[in-house]
Amino acid sequence: MAFLSDSSKNSAMLKAIIFMIIGGISITVMQASVKLLSGSMHPFVITFFRAFLVLFILLPALFFYGNKVFSTSSFKLQAIRGVIGGAGMLCVFTGLSMISLAEATTLLFTVPIFATLLSVVFLSERVGIRRWSAIIVGFLGILVVMRPEVSFGIGYALLLCAAISWSISILIAKKLTEKDSIISITFWQATGCVPIAFCASLLVWEWPSIEQILWLLGIAGLGTTGHALLYASLKLGRVSFILPLDYIRIIWSSVLGFVLFGYLPTLQLYAGSMMIIGAAAFISYREMKIAKPLSEEPAISDK
Repeated sequence: MAFLSDSSKNSAMLKAIIFMIIGGISITVMQASVKLLSGSMHPFVITFFRAFLVLFILLPALFFYGNKVFSTSSFKLQAIRGVIGGAGMLCVFTGLSMISLAEATTLLFTVPIFATLLSVVFLSERVGIRRWSAIIVGFLGILVVMRPEVSFGIGYALLLCAAISWSISILIAKKLTEKDSIISITFWQATGCVPIAFCASLLVWEWPSIEQILWLLGIAGLGTTGHALLYASLKLGRVSFILPLDYIRIIWSSVLGFVLFGYLPTLQLYAGSMMIIGAAAFISYREMKIAKPLSEEPAISDK
């Protein structure tokens, strides 16, 4: 029985690893596709179709699970998260058209850093000297990647705005996941993104060609599949082991950036990305270590 138990655990961990790697590749390919398509279509329009088409991709869930799969415990929080997420997506897609794929991926890895900082400001969470040190190292890494002494491009600013908005989105999602399903959260996130993306796209509206529609379908499919695989991976495997695998995306983005756009990463990008990834990984590790005793507490407490 113990052998079977260990075998099933190993099988689940292997699936988690595969899901995380494939999910990371899917998201990176989606971002590369956005960058390619932004040469002939405005990022605002791409953002609208990315969010709008997700609603159709999720329709099969309605037939399999019924209306309950889309139910939510808080429409207010879902609406706020949708608007913030929509603004973040607009920033990401626009920023991708301005800076390299590897730089964009690296700056988006700052999400855990901003999430920790925001939790201190808005949730009065206590953060020790170790995590404060990691936050400082992470911000120094941002400066190394952005090289403000050379120039400060709007693309970098947009990616940082996206990271901040997604940090807020994560804090809201933590509350929603207590009662809502992943499908519900994904659905309402897309639903909230559509209005803000549509309003922005009206300023630069252009009808896509048949070829562009196929690109847009691919972008929506890759994004939805990638995030679903990442969620499934974190559910199957130990978060402390699986989450660092997400940082492999910097490799995929560097390779695609060179193959598709001829961009060779600089030494500053390598140094900055290591600082940001190291800080984000340490913050995630510390949060999981702090949360572990709390998850075990009910076994010995009657609170």
